[in-house]
Amino acid sequence: MSAAANRLELRIVEACDTPAPAFAAALLGDFGASVTVVEPPEGSGIRRLGSKQVQEVWWPIIARNKRSVVLGRDPEVLEASLRALIASADLVLTDDSEFGRALRAAAERIEHRALVVRLFSPGADHAELFAGSTESRFAGLASGVVALTGHPHGPPIQAEFPLADHTTGMMAATAALCELRRARLAGERPVPIELALHETLLRMNEWQLQVAAAQGYAEPRNGNRFPMNWNLGNIFTTRDERLLTVSAATPSVADRMLNMVGGEALRTDPRFNTPQARRDNMDELDARIAQWMAGRDAETAMREVLENDVVVGPLFDAAELLDDAHIAARADIVHRPDAAGRPLAMPAPLPHVSSLEGRVTHVGPALGADTEAVLAELGLSTSTTGRLE
Repeated sequence: MSAAANRLELRIVEACDTPAPAFAAALLGDFGASVTVVEPPEGSGIRRLGSKQVQEVWWPIIARNKRSVVLGRDPEVLEASLRALIASADLVLTDDSEFGRALRAAAERIEHRALVVRLFSPGADHAELFAGSTESRFAGLASGVVALTGHPHGPPIQAEFPLADHTTGMMAATAALCELRRARLAGERPVPIELALHETLLRMNEWQLQVAAAQGYAEPRNGNRFPMNWNLGNIFTTRDERLLTVSAATPSVADRMLNMVGGEALRTDPRFNTPQARRDNMDELDARIAQWMAGRDAETAMREVLENDVVVGPLFDAAELLDDAHIAARADIVHRPDAAGRPLAMPAPLPHVSSLEGRVTHVGPALGADTEAVLAELGLSTSTTGRLE
């Protein structure tokens, strides 16, 4: 098999200020797609997201395997460059940033075979019907998912990573591959895709929507317990201050958990011996499990739960993942040199697919690093397009 046979032969053009399109492009770039990022002279807005410390690692990772082209705002230069990029592309990934809109507008003015994807903030398509801000960072709030986080009498909690952006990026990449395949088999031009940033989380929120429709009200926040609080599910602290999560979603696992914590007396206690009884007395039951966990170091607790065939697992933070033997054995984290030559840890191309090689050839490029090379490939040069600003 040739080297190209197990790589995605797709040419992608990306123009965005938000992570979702960039993440979709990065996922496909991991498996060989050629990704060109179109940037204004000041650079993509993604380069400026977060603190300086975050910027130093976010762009190198989300723009890995990509090429950077800087285009000025001169109308003739921009139009000629965008048209050439679109004509050469299989997939165009955009948001509602200035250059994202410009790329889609140029695509409407020419004949091409590219699939154009627009990922946008909630309410951007129907602002008159949307009560909140259309800022992309609020997308998770419009999905119903965040309302389920946190403790019953406290505020919801937002995850400290772009959950809506990254899940939307995954859905966009999946949908794009499906549409490209359909169009190629049918011999047709791909149909453009539009996807709001909250819609992937809304799709994941399916059971809560049905429960709310059936009950007439939404399930409230429930801390770390299982949704709807029918079976055991929480997070506990061990004597050595490690966190272990309990997942006893079936009666048989719950019985083994209760027997391990308090023996036959606890397992058969009328307050805990049925799902409904456990629901009615969950605070007391959690207190008993918490006491058991607090009396053991994590290593001892894990040994005992394995011996009793109970579903309990440790919670890892990012620092622990970097040193975890299982993660290393799976080759789930790779290290690549950053611009200063220092090794930068990042998730490996995932999933691992034996017939489709994923690799990280380089971290995110410097602003405009590939402008001349890409324009030359497209048959453009400073002599025909004028000076790029």
